[in-house]
Order: sequence, then structure tokens, then C-alpha cells
Amino acid sequence: MPLLFWDASALAKRYAPELGSDVVNALFAGVSPRDMATTPWGYVETFSILLRRYNGGVLDRPSFTTATTALQADIFDSPDFGLLPITDAVIFASVATISRHNLNATDAAILTMLLEYVRMWPANSGLCVLVAADKRLLRAAEIEGLRTLNPESFPAGDVTAFLQSL
Repeated sequence: MPLLFWDASALAKRYAPELGSDVVNALFAGVSPRDMATTPWGYVETFSILLRRYNGGVLDRPSFTTATTALQADIFDSPDFGLLPITDAVIFASVATISRHNLNATDAAILTMLLEYVRMWPANSGLCVLVAADKRLLRAAEIEGLRTLNPESFPAGDVTAFLQSL
């Protein structure tokens, strides 16, 4: 099974219904937590997305509490869901990624970390799929040779076949 790497732009769809939530939920149903990962930044950014939706009136207090509790259980409290670190070396190396792809600092650091992580894998050890809804990040990842999935433009009914094709 490939590693599904979650950007907050897609991960937040699991906890607050919006375009692409059905695809995200199908991915969570079809893939073991041990085959999924994000970064601590992705976790915190997802929390901040949920908080902005609460503060903006999109989520009421019970929905916000349910969403953030589920986020913590799925990611932070899970012994299997991967949290990949972003080191200072990766942060400084991401300057080149910013220049190459015109990304913001967070997205560049995440992409740089993910590329370094994938390059360390032994040959034929698996595939990594970046799951994101951020079009600029997706474009940069594709240029860098990563496989991507945008839950906003992928049919939920095709998730099982997609996972089987990997």
C-alpha cells in the first residue's frame, strides 16, 4: 500500500463537510492509518482551519468540539498515523523550493520534506501520494514527480479502484 501524505487543505475535509469530504472519508475507510502521514504543521494547520470555520460561524460549538476531538484521535493520539518531522535543515532547503515553484514557506517546507523522505526510500518500497486541495502545492508536487490526488476534483466512487491501482 502506498503512503498517503495529507496536506491540511485536504485533511480538514474529514472534519468539516465541504467539497471533497466524501473522497477524503473514502480514503480513510480504504487505507490503514499506518499507511498515512502528515506533519505536525499539517496537524496544527488543520486545527487552525477548523477554528477559523468556528470563528466564522460555519461550525457551531458542538461541531467544532466534535471535529477537533476526531482530529486529535485520528492523528495525534493514533500510534499508527505518521507524523513526519520538518527539521531546520529542511526549512532552509525549502528556500530553493520557494524559488522554483513560488510556494509559501509552509507549503515549500512540506514539499521539500516529502521529497527528501521519498528519496530516502529503498527502490520499489512503495509509492507516495500527496493528498491536497491546494492547487499550487499540487502543481509543484507533480512537477517534482510526486503522485497527487485532489479530493475536490476526484470522484468518490473511483477511490477503491484508485487505491487498487497503486
